Amino acid sequence: MHPEKQIRLLPPELQNQIAAGEVVERPSSVLKELVENSLDAGATRIRIQIRDGGQSSIKVSDNGFGIPEEQLELAVTRHATSKLENLQDLQDIKSFGFRGEALPSIASVSRFRIASARQDGDGGALEVLHGRIVRQDKTAMPQGTEIEVSDLFSNVPARLKFLKKPGTETRKCAELVARIALANPHVDFEFLNAERSVHRFLAGQEVSQRLAAIWPREVVESMHAVSHEDEPLSIHGLVGDPAMAQARPDRILIYVNGRPVQDKTILSAIREAYRGRILGKEYPQAVIFLCIPPDEVDVNVHPAKTEVRFQDDGSIFRIVRRAVLLTLERNSHQTQTVDHSQPLSISQVHTTLPVMEPRFSASAQAQVETGPNLPIYDQDWPQKFASSAAAQKLFETPDGAFPKADQSSRHTPAFQPSSDPTSAQKAPTPSEVRYLGQFAQTYLILAARSEITLIDQHAAHERVLFNMLRAQSTRGDRRPLLLPLEISLHPAQAILAQEIWTKLDELGFSLELAPGLLMLHSIPTLLTPSKAKEFLQDILTEKATSMEDLWAMMACKAAIKAGDTLTPDEAMALVESWQKLPEKNYCPHGRPVALRWGVSDLEKLFKRRS
Repeated sequence: MHPEKQIRLLPPELQNQIAAGEVVERPSSVLKELVENSLDAGATRIRIQIRDGGQSSIKVSDNGFGIPEEQLELAVTRHATSKLENLQDLQDIKSFGFRGEALPSIASVSRFRIASARQDGDGGALEVLHGRIVRQDKTAMPQGTEIEVSDLFSNVPARLKFLKKPGTETRKCAELVARIALANPHVDFEFLNAERSVHRFLAGQEVSQRLAAIWPREVVESMHAVSHEDEPLSIHGLVGDPAMAQARPDRILIYVNGRPVQDKTILSAIREAYRGRILGKEYPQAVIFLCIPPDEVDVNVHPAKTEVRFQDDGSIFRIVRRAVLLTLERNSHQTQTVDHSQPLSISQVHTTLPVMEPRFSASAQAQVETGPNLPIYDQDWPQKFASSAAAQKLFETPDGAFPKADQSSRHTPAFQPSSDPTSAQKAPTPSEVRYLGQFAQTYLILAARSEITLIDQHAAHERVLFNMLRAQSTRGDRRPLLLPLEISLHPAQAILAQEIWTKLDELGFSLELAPGLLMLHSIPTLLTPSKAKEFLQDILTEKATSMEDLWAMMACKAAIKAGDTLTPDEAMALVESWQKLPEKNYCPHGRPVALRWGVSDLEKLFKRRS
């Protein structure tokens, strides 16, 4: 520090502008503070109007309880607030605002006017220019408060040049209003851009109704309600169907005690609940409201109040994940057991037991390489299946089931009705569902009276193998290699290999670590030597560490691939094994296993109907 520099108290105007740098980032930041003040004032009707993206004008009026005329000057003074009185109040915050910084910060970088009345009739008004009060007088107005912010950042050119185009700033303001409106269905919101109405949310609307105004209707209609309590916490909201996942995370909205926030813990919990239902690069839609005792969450982390800190992050993660997961499983279960129009009605047998099929014969385990057309299950099992009494009925079909060019000595497999007496709906007749063959040596084609279904053979087999590995857990079978395989290792990969050494042993690997090399002496029976080497190289590159990740990658390596030719027996053996799984709609990486088109869908595609 230079000797001529002295410590001095900054002037109030400079203090406010420094505070404004944290609180007032852009017009939507101003709008957020003003709307939250209206909500704290008990308003049930809030009207918002902006011009030029909010830079020229932002006006917010409400019907809250208002501010006494003699306290208007205090309202634009730093650290003056009606929402806190002592330290205990700071630990039990129930209001949106509490710092006493928003209004003076906004007033310091704009032309600011506030008018308020405690009851209809007489009120007061105050005008501030760049932090200096220029006028104060009485005014006649209905009960409530009206604040107008004009010429935002006109005295801070450096901040003004960082604003986006008016259209972009308008969109951000509209998104903010919609997000706040979702958490306050009892409040009537109206948002106008100049004189044009952008949003109108009527009091008493459901969350889904308000959501339909900002998201595509088909997305909203596919969402499932979340409701979960784990005292003293509760979670409610909506989560999207996995089939509607998208590439961007902009449709995940998180609220803590009604406050819109950005929180990595809750976001991670939501994504983890969708694990295996969507691709790793995809994001679901979700609107999650977490209610938590105020003393278990700190909202006083940042002046913008968009971040929070939980007393127990781990507990929050587990509860949110469980709430979302139960909702997805409940709706998935209803889809599988009630709606017989869903993909693959080949079997009406629904079980929650892990499927151990396919089992591996001793001869298959002893093989070093698997033939190009042999699926990774007991090669004799399809024939055993085909010779059983149930299969004889399954493969009985009327003549002409296949086009002439595709007929062979094998019968076309048809649907076998379920003998389960608990089935709530009439099972299809044997002629209703038929296996028609492979398309592009990748997709299995099933046809019914009113629908056609394509099954991705790799995804289906991947799901079967994944469930088998998860059911076996630590009982991974292995087979020795005549000559050990060698994999070159980077030092970082060697460290990772040591970290997951026990898990690799559980999978069926027998390994030896040498300087710069990983030696494979035994490999899992599921994998060929080349696939085992490829598997280890992939996990050491992608840094997979959890057993779920390892099972998923092994299942992917071992499963039949696109381009593998399957006989009808092999195809039906795969379909029957897959159909019995409790979680079968998606492969372990989240890709759909089956796609279905009904008659109405085909009529729309061929433009027979609109």
